[in-house]
Amino acid sequence: MKILILFFALISVTRAVTFHCSFAMRTPYTLPSTYSCYTQTLSNINETELLTAVYGTHMSGRSNADVGYLIIRNVQSLTFFPKGIRNFFANLIAIYINSCNISALHDHELDPFNNLRWFAFESQPLEIIPGSLFVNTPLVQRVHLYNNNIK
Repeated sequence: MKILILFFALISVTRAVTFHCSFAMRTPYTLPSTYSCYTQTLSNINETELLTAVYGTHMSGRSNADVGYLIIRNVQSLTFFPKGIRNFFANLIAIYINSCNISALHDHELDPFNNLRWFAFESQPLEIIPGSLFVNTPLVQRVHLYNNNIK
């Protein structure tokens, strides 16, 4: 029985989404320089799983709590907006997703990010933006949706 439980625990861990971040100060468009996680490497991408781990070396004195800017670029295997980001980056003010393969954003997907001020979603096969996407992000000042297939 213990072996069976261990087997299922290993399966759930290996299927979980993980980010491999390069942490640095970056400037999101017109916002001030912000501590950021830049990733081009996501592991175990599975739409039904939450983000369960973030890897990378933080700058001295910094932690995930300091990350205000998330950048995801050139991850062709990413076909959905990752879930569970707020569990690691609770203070995001900017999200930039570029050149992935996300064709849909869903209602209320940005709800966990009530401090969000800037959202860029570029070079995706995105066709539809749900009307409730920004309902619970009252601080949003800029939205960039370049090179999408929005109808």
